[in-house]
Amino acid sequence: MVKTVLIALILCVIEILVIVIASPMARSSVVLRFLPEDVREAAKDHVDPPKHKQMIAHCLLAFFLLSMLAGIIYIGMDGIRNDTGFWQLTLRFIVLLYVMKIFDIVVQDQWLVMTLGYFKKIFPETSECEGWKNRGFNNKKQIIRIILYPLLSMLTAGIFTLFR
Repeated sequence: MVKTVLIALILCVIEILVIVIASPMARSSVVLRFLPEDVREAAKDHVDPPKHKQMIAHCLLAFFLLSMLAGIIYIGMDGIRNDTGFWQLTLRFIVLLYVMKIFDIVVQDQWLVMTLGYFKKIFPETSECEGWKNRGFNNKKQIIRIILYPLLSMLTAGIFTLFR
């Protein structure tokens, strides 16, 4: 289980670095999808960065997604190698996803977005939006993901146990 938590924390560090580095270079519409509704509306006319910067942002996002896939494969294959059963493998994936979700909620949403105001610097036209004060701006999405994670973990564990 220590390996699983370590992999999750490594993925969290990669994710926050990608967010911080890629967000100013990404298309506004991509970044704004993750922010409060009134912020999206206020920044809808924000000028997109040049195409070469957008490509860099997409490459960084692809790197994170490949890292996430590699982490899932590593955890699954390590579980198979160590002859873990379906439920133990499911637990590994649940731990991975919930560690990353806790990091997402606490560090990304509450600290980076709300407390630090990182995205206000990227979209200065949104500095007066009320959405920046609403710490529960995406609670519904978060709750849906939290509910779905055990099902996704069981599905993933089932796929890996087929390779046994």
